[in-house]
Amino acid sequence: MQKTILVIDDSPMIRRIVGQILSQCGHQVLLAEDGRQGYEMAKEHSPDLVIMDIEMPVMDGIEATDRIKFDPKTNHIPVIIFTSLGSEEDIKRAKDAGGQGFLNKPICKEELEAAIDKIFASSEKN
Repeated sequence: MQKTILVIDDSPMIRRIVGQILSQCGHQVLLAEDGRQGYEMAKEHSPDLVIMDIEMPVMDGIEATDRIKFDPKTNHIPVIIFTSLGSEEDIKRAKDAGGQGFLNKPICKEELEAAIDKIFASSEKN
């Protein structure tokens, strides 16, 4: 079943690569270039999943995740955080904001697919 996935990253190259991977897996892809735009798109489109970078201009991924998880219109949407930083502090901040998955860049197709499958499998159980 096709899912809608919102990819939020300030890097056009990352958005393109992740978008292509997700499209090849049969998903519909939405793209946003910063946390504020991503949060607004999450409210408007109610995607099945958000994949969010941490470090972005305008609004970072932690604040955007926090807003998505606080808003009654979007708090049901799972969020996977991904970053090139990958420190324990980043993982804790991402989890505290409501992130349900964490991936390091550079993104690996197999790890991305496994993280998405895990999120969708756990949401189907609930």
